[in-house]
Order: sequence, then C-alpha cells, then structure tokens
Amino acid sequence: MLQRTAPSNINRLRAHYRWQKLHCVIALQRQKVSIRAQSSCLRPGRPADAHMGNYMDKNTSRLWAAVVLAFASAGTAQAQVVISQAYGGGGNSGAPVKSDYIELHNNGATAVDLTGWSVQYASVTGTSWQVTTLNGSIAPGGYHLVKQGDGAGTQPALPTPDSVGAINMSGSNFKVALVNNIVALSGACPAGTIDLLGVGPTANCAEANAPTAVVSNATSAMRNDKGCVDTNNNAADFSIATITATSPRNSAAPAYVCGGVGPVLPALTVADISADEGNSGTTVFTFTVSLSQPAGAGGVSWKASTVDGTATAGSDYVAVSDLAGTIAAGQSSATISVSVNGDTVSEPNETFKLRVQDISGATPAAPGVVEATATIVNDDVTVVAIHDIQGNGAKSPLENQIVTTEGVVTARKSNGFYIQTTDAEADADPMTSEGLYVFTSSAPTAAAAIGNRVRVTGTVAEYIPAADPGQLPLTELTFASYSQIGTAPLPVPVVLPVVQPTSPLDALEPYEGMRVAIQSFKVTAPNQANSVNETNFTSTNRSFFYGVIGDVPRPFREAGIQPGTNPPAGTIPPIPRWDGNPELMVVNSDAIGGSKLEFAAGTVITGLVGPLDYSFRRYTLLIEPGAALNVTPAPQPRPSVETVDPNAVSVAGYNMQRLFDTVDDPNIKEPLPTAEAYARRKQKASIGIRDYLKTPDILGAVEIENLSTLQDLAAKINADAVANGQPNPNYVAYLEEGNDPGGIDVGYLIKTAEVLPGKPRVEVLAVTQIGKDTTWVQPDGNSDELNDRPPLVLEAVVHYADGRAFPLTAVVVHNRSLGSADKTDGEGLRVRMKRQRQAEFLATYLNQRQTQNPATRLIVLGDFNAFEFNDGLTDVMGTVIGAPSPDDATAVPGDGADLVEPNLINLASTIDPMERYSYSFDGHAQSLDHTLVNEEMVVATSSIKFTHARINADYLEANRADANSPTRMSDHDPMVTYLVPREIADLGVTAAATAASVQVGQSIGYTAVATNHGPGRADAVGVGFALDAELPSLSVTKPAEWTCDAPQIASGKTSVACRTGALANAASANFALSANATADLAGKTVKLAVSGETTSQDTVAGNNAAEASVAVIAQDDGTAVLLNGKAVDLDGAAGEAKTFRLEIPAGARGLRIITQGGTGDVSLYAKRGARPSATDYDLRSIRSGNNEAVFSTVPQAGTWYVTVQGGATAFARVLLLANFSP
Repeated sequence: MLQRTAPSNINRLRAHYRWQKLHCVIALQRQKVSIRAQSSCLRPGRPADAHMGNYMDKNTSRLWAAVVLAFASAGTAQAQVVISQAYGGGGNSGAPVKSDYIELHNNGATAVDLTGWSVQYASVTGTSWQVTTLNGSIAPGGYHLVKQGDGAGTQPALPTPDSVGAINMSGSNFKVALVNNIVALSGACPAGTIDLLGVGPTANCAEANAPTAVVSNATSAMRNDKGCVDTNNNAADFSIATITATSPRNSAAPAYVCGGVGPVLPALTVADISADEGNSGTTVFTFTVSLSQPAGAGGVSWKASTVDGTATAGSDYVAVSDLAGTIAAGQSSATISVSVNGDTVSEPNETFKLRVQDISGATPAAPGVVEATATIVNDDVTVVAIHDIQGNGAKSPLENQIVTTEGVVTARKSNGFYIQTTDAEADADPMTSEGLYVFTSSAPTAAAAIGNRVRVTGTVAEYIPAADPGQLPLTELTFASYSQIGTAPLPVPVVLPVVQPTSPLDALEPYEGMRVAIQSFKVTAPNQANSVNETNFTSTNRSFFYGVIGDVPRPFREAGIQPGTNPPAGTIPPIPRWDGNPELMVVNSDAIGGSKLEFAAGTVITGLVGPLDYSFRRYTLLIEPGAALNVTPAPQPRPSVETVDPNAVSVAGYNMQRLFDTVDDPNIKEPLPTAEAYARRKQKASIGIRDYLKTPDILGAVEIENLSTLQDLAAKINADAVANGQPNPNYVAYLEEGNDPGGIDVGYLIKTAEVLPGKPRVEVLAVTQIGKDTTWVQPDGNSDELNDRPPLVLEAVVHYADGRAFPLTAVVVHNRSLGSADKTDGEGLRVRMKRQRQAEFLATYLNQRQTQNPATRLIVLGDFNAFEFNDGLTDVMGTVIGAPSPDDATAVPGDGADLVEPNLINLASTIDPMERYSYSFDGHAQSLDHTLVNEEMVVATSSIKFTHARINADYLEANRADANSPTRMSDHDPMVTYLVPREIADLGVTAAATAASVQVGQSIGYTAVATNHGPGRADAVGVGFALDAELPSLSVTKPAEWTCDAPQIASGKTSVACRTGALANAASANFALSANATADLAGKTVKLAVSGETTSQDTVAGNNAAEASVAVIAQDDGTAVLLNGKAVDLDGAAGEAKTFRLEIPAGARGLRIITQGGTGDVSLYAKRGARPSATDYDLRSIRSGNNEAVFSTVPQAGTWYVTVQGGATAFARVLLLANFSP
C-alpha cells in the first residue's frame, strides 16, 4: 500500500483516459488485484498487454510508462491481504515474546492462497531484502503469523506460527514488504510489492513517504482497527502498540472481518482424525464438520467423498462417494462417519482423506475443496515400555528409531503431552525414567485427555534446541500418532531427592517426564519479567520461578565458563569451568493449565506435584492444576542496617535502572515515562534511600538520564524527609554527561545538611569526570570512545558536629555490560577487549592516585557489570583491584598485567558469602555492583561495614506499580558502606622493675602503665607483656575493665596479652607482674618488654614500647665471693683446694681467670652453676707451677665457681684474679 499518484498527475491523465481503465492497467502491472477485479478489467480470451493496448496509443506510450512506474514505486490501490503487525524485539531485554514476527490480515471477503508468496525484510535504509516464503491460505478476516529470528531471552514462544523464517529483525526500525512471489526485491524502495511498511522515522521507503514512529523491545507497529485501516499511509494506518505474549495473531486467532465488504458466509472446516483400526469388524471414524459461525438461513449443505491415501478403500475402509450432508440454520457443526476395517496384521499407520465439496451456504476456510486426513492407527504392534525407551543414561538407546509405547496421560501442554507407565508396570531400575514427553507441535486431541491410557507411535528423539547446542538432551517422541486404548489411575508422584551443589548436572535424568513431587521447595529467585513497559513503569511476570529442594543453600554464580559452552578463545583449563549449579531448579505454574503463580525469593512451598520437564538448561516441574500448595511467604524487604553508627561516614551505590524524566531528548530517543510513572519512580527511590539506605552521606547514582533528573530526585527526597519528620539531608546532585548512546550517566547525591553553622556534612572540593575523550583501538583497527559512561571522581571532606573531619576520594563507575561477551564472532571479541581496556584504564588511574599521594583514601563503587571473580571471558574485577588472572585463564589475549599496588580490597569479601549478591539472573544470585577501598582507607578507619538494602533483586517485577514500596524501583539491590574513622589518640606505655635484682627463691616483680595522652579516645587498646624466661608462676594484676589471656610459655619465653574496649583521654591502666625466681634463673637477668597498640590513630609511635630487667642471684652457700677485677692472695697445704663464687651478668664479654706469683704448684678449674672438680669443669688450666689461666669470650650468665687446687707441695702468696667486661 503505497501512496497514490499526486492529484495533479491524475488530472493530467484524466484528460486522455478514464480513471477506471487506468486503475486496471496499474493493478495488473502491480499484480495486485483479485480474480474478480481482473475479470472486470479484461475481456475474456485476450491477454492483459493486448487489453491495455486498447487504452494506449503510440503517442502516449511513454506517458503510460511513466505513470505505471510512478504507481509502482510510490502508490497502489488498497490490498486485500495487508501487513497488520511487525515486531523486531523478540528475546531482548524487556520483550514479551522470544521471537520477531510479521503478521498479515485478510481485509477481503474471500480466502487468499498465500502459496508462492513471501514477506521480505530490509534494514531501515537498506537496499537488499531477505525472503521468507509463505504457505497456506488466509481466510476472510483471518490472520497469518510469520515467525522470524529468536532472541537470547527466555520469554514465551509465539503462538503457533503459520509460516516460519529466521530473520533477526531490528528492534527499533526497518522495512517489511509483502510480495506475491519469492524473488528477492532490490533497491531501497522497490516496485512489485503487495504491501509495504516502513518503521521508524529514518525509513527511506514507506507508503505516502510517511513511516511509522520507532518501535522498541516492548512495542510493535500495529495496523489500526485490528488490521482493517488501509489509507496507503503508514504513519496514519499504524500505531505503536505495547504488546503482550498474546498480541501476535495466527490463523487460529478470532477472525476480524473488515466493514464494507458485504455479508460473509461462515468458513467450513473438517478436523483430522486418528484412531485404532481394531482387530476385527469395523471401527467408525467420525469426522467433525465445523463452521466459523452458525449457519445462516437455509443452512449449509455439501457432498463428501473419501480419497485413498496409503489406505485402500475396500480392504482398509469402506468408501463413501458424494455423501450428502447438512448443518441446519443456527447450528455450527455436524459429523460424517466412515467405517474402518479391523485386522490383526502388523503394518504401518495408514491414511485416507475425506473430501467435502459442492458447499452451499458456507465457504471453504481455505481456497478450493475442504479435506481432512484420517489416520488408521495400527494397533497390532510390539509395545516398547517407556523405561526401555528412556534407558538408564542421558540418551535413549533407541534414539532415531520408530517405536510404539503405551502409558497414562499425566499432563497436557500446548504442543504435546506427558505419558507414564502405570505403577504396576514400572521396572526395578531406579536409573530409568517411567515418563516420556510426546511432541505433537500443536494442541493434542481429546484422545490424549489426562487419565487416558494411550498408545503412541513415533520417532525417539533427543531434543536439543538449535539455539543452545550445549543444553542436555530431552528424550521425547516426535512425528507421533496416538489413540486412546483405555483409562487408568495416574501414577503416584515420585518424591524427588535433594539435589546438592556437588551433584551432576543430570542428577534428575532418571525422573525426566515423570509425575513427581517436591516435599519442600525454597524459592531462590523470583519470577522474571515477561514484559516491561518503561513508559508506564509497569511489568508483568513470567509464570516460572527458581529454587532448590529442601535446605540446600542458595545458588550463586561462580567463576568460569558455564557447562556445555566452549570459551570463545583459549582452552579449559587453564580457563576455569563453572559447574552451572546443578541444584537449581525451575517451577512453572501455568504450562499445563494451572494459574500463574508469582513468588519472591525466600518463599517456601510444599505440595508441588507435576511432570518433570527440562528446558533452558534446568529441570522444570510443571505444577498440576489444582495442586494443594502450602506457602510460607518470603521475608519482608530489609534495610542496610537498623541503626547507623553516629560516627560512621556512609557511602552508598545505587543502579536506578534507566531513570529518565518526562522531557524528550531527541538525541537519545529515550523512552518517555508518563508524569505519573516518573513521580512513582521518584517516590519509590525516595523510600528506598531514606528508609532502607538510611539517607547516606554520599550516594553514587548509576543509570541516570541527566543532571536535572538527579536534581528532581534530590528535591523529592529532601521534601519527603521533611514531610515524614526525618532530618532534611539537603541532597545536592552532581552529574556530568558522558558518551552513552542510550543517554544514561553516573552522578552523586551529596548530603549538605549543616553539622555546624556554615559547615555542611559533606563538603565537595571537586567533581571531575575522567576518560570521556579517551579512545581505544578496536580489534578491527578502528578507534572508538572507550568509556560510554566515564567514571566520576568526587573529592570531599565529611564533617562532624564536634569539629572532626574525614577527607576521602570517591569514584563512581558504570562499565560496559556483559552483552555479547560470550560470542565467538568479531563482536564478541570487541566486547571482551573493550571491557578489559576499561578495567585497565580504571586500574591505571586508581594506581596513579595512590602513587601520587599515598595518603589518599579511596572508595570506588558502582555497577562494574562484572563478577568479583574471573568468569573465563574477562577478569574485570581482578584487573581493577590489582589481582588479575593469568593471561591464559581468560578469553582476552594480552591481559593479566598487575596494574595496582598496593591492591584494593573488594568489601564483598568481608561479608557473609550468602549476602554477596546485588542482582539475580537466570536464578543465580550474583554481584555486578561492587565497592572497593584502598589500604589507606582501611588504616584511617576503625571499622568498615559493607551491606545491601534488600529491596529489588529478591522481589517481583510487578512491584514496579506499587508507589508505596521501595521494591523493584530497579533490578539491582543498592549497597552501602559505613566507614568509622579512627579516633586520634597517643597511647604510651612505661615499665619498671620493683627491684633491680633478686635472689633465687624471691619474687621477680614489675609494674607497667598504659596511658592515653589524647586528644581523643583510644579504641580497642591492647597491651602485650613479653619476658625472656619461662615463668610458670607468672601472675598479672590488671584493672577490672581489662581482660588478660593466660600466660603463654614456649621456647624460653613467657607472654601475656591484655585488652580493653577503650581508654579515655588522660586515662591510665596500671598492671603488676610477678613470678618466682627459680634456681634455673640464677645468674640470669629477666627482661620484660611491654608494647601497647590501639585501633585509634596513634600520633606518637615512640612511646608505644618500654622495657625493665631484674637480675636473679643465686642463694649464698657460704662460698667466698670472687669479684670482677679484685685479686685474692691464697695460701694452702699440699692437695688443699680453695673455691670461690663469681657472678657473671647477662651480656658479659671476655672472661679471664688467672693465678700467678708465690710459691708451690696449683691447678685452676671453673664451672657455671656447680663446683668444679678435676673431672667436671667448664674451664681448666693444669700447667706446671703457679701461673695458670682460663678464658671464655662470651661466658654464659649466672653463678660460676672457681677452684684453685694445690699440688704435691704447699703453696703460698698465689694471686687469683678474674676479669670480664660487663
């Protein structure tokens, strides 16, 4: 439907020719007239070109050619079959269906055979066209649905399509043509189309040169009045409509006959039939003749005849010929019976047709005669048990074979049904399933009613979706014929075992297709969105949800490539492989006729019963309608903390999921929310930030349209705080525009409420965007902007009411998404490389900040679009924190460089592992949002608490509509960090001995004092005592508010640790230590070392340690004392010994003992700790005469005994002298 020739041209033509004849020429040239229209233009028996020649002469042939060309490229008469809808967002985020599609509508009063026709697609400005061949016919007022390419999402499938293509259409703008041949069009605006649709303002071909507005993942271009409006102007004929899963209309959809076409007769159809032949006699096959509406006056009549197929009249069935039939006026159906002959011959199923013709009072639903196929099901077959078909492995041992089996129908789907062996017929092998899915492609007949025992013949197939070849196979029967052979009770549901995280992925394979029960099911991820309407900020949920059996922990995304998928580059290993979380299951509530159920994470359900399916890589229980469920609701939304430490600095991060205002920005073509939707989003955000994030000092905002949007939000929060009796945070917004083509940026909300006159809580020193103009070289050699949403750096000082101040530097981040990162093509490589380059850019910047000013306190937060581990594609977070995976452990070439030193700390590593998530995807909890700090921030704080407000990821998408709840304002949980700055204090310790020396048997005593010299409190104070001797008797006297551990004795040392929560300014703590001086300590000096520490910032380090020593002297045993450097004169009889005691202190050096002078002969002996003898000594000298000498360079401390032993003669005036350096 292109625009007609301009009126001025038409007037010129009317001067020579009549409009009616000109219309015929153009219609024939375009091949766009019905048979009835052609007969009115052409004379019988004359070719079209000859007839046109009657209205053309030689002088005007060129004018005719020009007119025909003008009509072919710019205008045409209205069509009988038109494009009624076109959609290209299938399977994308926010899409309600998985596939793209094109829909046709018959605006006329007669059926149209589409065989040999095509729909063709081109990009919005393209010149080449992709062809999808059509088949079948389209009834008056009927629809014809053409499926195109699938997206990556898990949205519902389209209604059964009438024709199928594989074109991946644009989600925003494109061109579509309807053509009555299958030859590909060419050129931007080609001739020879039945209908044409240009979608999006930039389309370079459209009827009346007026394309429709742009579409989105949630909207289609839909022809007005259900397809009937056709003014040959795309902009006028079409509207942009928000669609649901039921918006695509196929031939089974209710017909809508356009007005002005005269009375429409009912359409007549005859349903196919399939039944057993029987073993003897005849079986009556009853065909049902149906009308699309009750028969009119005079009723409907026809004649019916049978036609052989593989079945032969006479031997296989009793033929009928020209059998008259009627449907009375006001009635809608009748039956025709044909007898089938029974036998006991084993043979393939056979078919014959029933042909209805000479129809009066109705029209065929399809052009020509009406036929239905009867399938004579061979019931003389070898029945293979279901468990033998399934086998005890992942695949059937009978794959690709045609088999016949029997079972009880346990459930029905829109394209098949489940059968199961009766309980009495089940085998004893626990590894073989007793259930099986029968794929019928369309709704099963009444023969497959639940509780019917059926016989099914079909081909054993292992179904693996073409779009996901890594998925586990599902055993099913395809190309199946089936018939009822009785009824039977449903098998008792088998209770599924608990699947553990360590179980294999196919742990439930032995239950595939069976009727099963789950005793307790814990929902771990809510129903995902089926469709999202950003204009109204509403959403509908899908009918399935995720969870685990029993008390199995919640499944989390883990490191590595998912199972069944090869890395796009590199090998496994060293690239890690993820196990895929075999414990994760899906429950679908309405797949087999039940009502849609929606649950938030944390819900516990008992009473689940239904067949076990497998799809989208998950074992899926399909809930039986009427199942008696018991539901324990999920926990309520949870704030980040109940109360905020008044000493804490709070820094939050919140991805607000595409927060757009109501002002249209033509540069970004953003979705425009209604005023109500925008107000609701701001209210939900206000509740979340005030009541669940506790109005943080600094909030890093992600996915905000512009500064004015963030200012609107700040004003809303400030006003709501006052209205609800809360302190006004006086939030001020900061945002810099980035490069994102979708128009989202990062920014800050800064709390500026005064803590002192003229002193805001947060003083902004600078806000700086980094990397906006940074480019990178793509794998194809071209340069492009690196940072779509450049990081935004905040330099700020947080002030306290007591005058304290805490400077910090924040960096808010929103990196490139994971979309397409796993692709193996050039786009996948580009995405992985860009994500890596962004991580390297950020890491380099953060390292420079640390290097240039080591005192910088960094907190880096936002949506990194990356896991905290290496996903095998790109290790973004490892690169940013300074702990990258090796180059060969990712699919990115040339990564693995350590760019940050010292490393940053991901605060998620400090919390409970079950809390390490901000997002939920495909049932897996995961973190895309992170907060990092550097070591200087850790040093500057006494505590850091990291947490999330649980208000989004665990809750249903439908909560978007609730203005009084913070839940599902976004799909990310916000995170908040509480930084408690360290107090400034000066902790000092002193130590003293109660006596400089003690004798063995006395008490060794010390005193110690820990004092806080201020000016602030000393938090978490610890004092350690270490003595260089093993003292089992050591006791410590401490202040009452202190705690001391038991003494630790090992390796010649004794230590004690004492601690208290805090020590106030100018406060002191006094300690006393005592121990017995045992004999083994004689001659030793016992040293006490005291050290003190605090988590407060200690400004003076020199007074944090002290020492004191006590010398231990042996008890006086009456032995004369020999003093250092004091000579003694000795006289003695022959053989007499003179012994002295010598105390050697610790640290003494160069011991020298001599005898000299006098008369006689002596020997000299020395020993530590005991009197020496001629056979027991440490040192000796036994030279002839009186001149003896012994030496020790480093004598052991303690009591030494020195003996001068007389020889054979008496000795007199012999000098004894000991010297050492103390």
